[in-house]
Amino acid sequence: MKLLIKDIIKETNDAVSLCFKNGNFFKKLKYKPGQFLTIHVPIDKTVHKRAYSFSSNPYTDKDLKITIKRVENGLVSNFVHDYLRVGDKLVVDDPAGSFLVEPQVHERNQYVLFAGGSGITPMFSIVKSILSEEKQSKILLVYANQNSESIIFHEEIKALEISHPDHFKVEHILSSVDESKENYHSGLINAGLLIKIFAKHQLDFADHVYMICGPSGYMEKAKELLKNQGISREQIKIEVFKAAPVKVTGKNLVSNVTLKINGDIKQFKTRGDQSILQQAMSENIVIPYSCRSGMCSTCKAQCVSGEITMTEGHLLSDEEVSQGQILTCVSYPASEEVMIEF
Repeated sequence: MKLLIKDIIKETNDAVSLCFKNGNFFKKLKYKPGQFLTIHVPIDKTVHKRAYSFSSNPYTDKDLKITIKRVENGLVSNFVHDYLRVGDKLVVDDPAGSFLVEPQVHERNQYVLFAGGSGITPMFSIVKSILSEEKQSKILLVYANQNSESIIFHEEIKALEISHPDHFKVEHILSSVDESKENYHSGLINAGLLIKIFAKHQLDFADHVYMICGPSGYMEKAKELLKNQGISREQIKIEVFKAAPVKVTGKNLVSNVTLKINGDIKQFKTRGDQSILQQAMSENIVIPYSCRSGMCSTCKAQCVSGEITMTEGHLLSDEEVSQGQILTCVSYPASEEVMIEF
């Protein structure tokens, strides 16, 4: 399916939103708050696929909107910022992702959302959806950035605070600001600050709906702080934009990888610090993928023999992993022979 770019909004110095016309009356994309859209971007005669979270919400926004932060040396993000124009069309895949909410009109939840940097993108869709469709629930957003100029959707967030004063509260954490004021805190997230924020909003560390999205360091710290307050990993939904660095013990390992794809056999050699998906793509071997961060299961396969190391933060359950299921985008060979079946 192709979508037309209706508008390009400059959110901050390094973040833009692409607004798409959502198909036509007979064929519209359907998505859930928190999910992402995979776009196909043609650069120098090669199509590159990247997944970006919806910042629009499916209940009150007519058009589709994804928000993209410029990444240093990022091929696609820089192309989007520098070359895409209103009127361009992009091929897209169906919306996907398990980091989502499905608002229920009669629910009465307390959501505690931790966002860092561009991790606000799916959270913004979630916030607007809950406020619109789950009116009895309350939301506390803890949003970390470098400074106030880097806060994506800053004015829109303030407008939501004003229009929903009893149901939406925000606490900003700014690492490059020396002075704290009102709901803007200087420094980094830490145990004392988190306890202070919860006390301010008369919250205990109970069975709330916890969600985290942002840079890996921020996410790991938030998980650690919640764990110290008795919140287990299973109680927290996380979204990873970029796979965490894998600690490769066999950096000099060269592995013979065999892929069985719908009965066809493909073979290649790869180093232990190259993911299965990375190497397959460099060998022009077509295997399914979308998010490339272990969060959508598009690239799920079965490790039939050999050993694989997967980065943390993927969506597979412990049971699936014990059965040999892997996500090739975050899987690295850990033995000299590996066989994978799709």
